[in-house]
This record gives sequence, C-alpha cells and structure tokens, in this order.
Amino acid sequence: MSDETEASVAGAEEDAALADEAKGRSKKKLALLIAIPLLVVGGGVGAWQAHLLPFGKGGEKAAAHGGAGAKEAPGARILLSVPSATANLDNGAGRTVYVKMTASIEFEGAESEASLKDRLPEVEDIFQTYLHESRPQDLHGSGFYRLREALLRRLRVAFAPVNVSNVYITELLTQ
Repeated sequence: MSDETEASVAGAEEDAALADEAKGRSKKKLALLIAIPLLVVGGGVGAWQAHLLPFGKGGEKAAAHGGAGAKEAPGARILLSVPSATANLDNGAGRTVYVKMTASIEFEGAESEASLKDRLPEVEDIFQTYLHESRPQDLHGSGFYRLREALLRRLRVAFAPVNVSNVYITELLTQ
C-alpha cells in the first residue's frame, strides 16, 4: 500500500504542478488578448488625431492643410491679426497714460478671411472704446484676464452668427 500511496501523492503533485502551469499560461493568454486590441485601437486613435488617416474628418483636415490651393472650409478656424490700437486711459488724476495693444482674433464658422477683414474697423473701434474706458489700475494683475474676457464678450456680440473663439493679446504696453 505504501507504493500506491506514494504513487498517488506523486500523481497529485504532478496534477497540481500542471494546474499551476495552466493557470500561468491562461493569465498570459488573457493579458495578450487584452493588450493587443488596446494597442491597435490606441494606434488608430493616435493616427486619427495626427491626421494620418485618409478617411474621416482627420483625413479631410490633412488634405486641406496639405493642399496648396485648398479653400477655407465654412467651419474652419481663421486667425485675424488686428493692427496696434493706441488709446489714452481714463486716469482721472490729470496725467495722461497711454496704452498700446496688438491682438489676434480666432474665428470659427466664417466664410472667408476677406469678409472678416472688411469688418476690421469695427474691431478696432471695439478695442479703442474699451481701452479708453479702462483705467491704468484695471490692466494690472488679473485685469489682463478681465481685459481679454471683456473684449471677447464684445466681439462675440458684434460678430453674432460667426463664433469668436479666442482673443490672443500679443502686445500690451502702458506708458
């Protein structure tokens, strides 16, 4: 009987070792079955974000930016540079304080850059009016953020059907 018990114990140990090895292989297979699709999907999303795919909106943007004679799409973003605006600030103390500001405006949904350039005097008027109403203290610290937000709000009202998505202030000098 001792031979039979030793053989059954040895067989049980072999079965346990095979079961542990099978569990290890099944975990590796499961990890591969999960990792490979994630890598494929991640690579596809990365290619779409980088506009490398020939289909979908990503490919259209790549073709539009790559083509020399590409027309501006109605939903495209247009960046319009505004000439420097110089204004005197409302100081109230009798001393004249001047401010010079240069900015660029980002539009979405405009038909063409030429139609926006026709309205450039209106943009300059909005800038001049707001700057003239401001005080020198208004432009320090977080006032720079308030200036940008106020101009953005006024431009959105003036260009109502077209979305003004951002105002980039490239230069702001006070004297």
